[in-house]
Amino acid sequence: MTSRPYTVFMLLKATAAWLALSADQRTAIYDGALLKVFNRFPEVRLRFFDASAFHGRCSDVLVWETSDMPEYRNAVDALRCDDLLAQPYFDVLDVIPSMADGGREPGSSALPAWA
Repeated sequence: MTSRPYTVFMLLKATAAWLALSADQRTAIYDGALLKVFNRFPEVRLRFFDASAFHGRCSDVLVWETSDMPEYRNAVDALRCDDLLAQPYFDVLDVIPSMADGGREPGSSALPAWA
């Protein structure tokens, strides 16, 4: 049986401290966070999206992908101690865990229960 893939959307609000950083400083913090996840948590993928031009409350979205939820939790805990998710740069507004295709088993053609 294959593990179910999860995608977790983490909605963030940039603070004035983050916005005061130069683009190079922000890139360095972001790249350091990606390297930390990539090197320490190989079962977790992380992408970063800027939503500030499209949303009034949420400025950024972290998109996590994994089939190993305990590993995801460990990665999030590590980044909470890292510059990226530690105060004073971002407030976490919401965390939305999800499963693709209504949680169907990978490779299954069965319709989800709600269909």
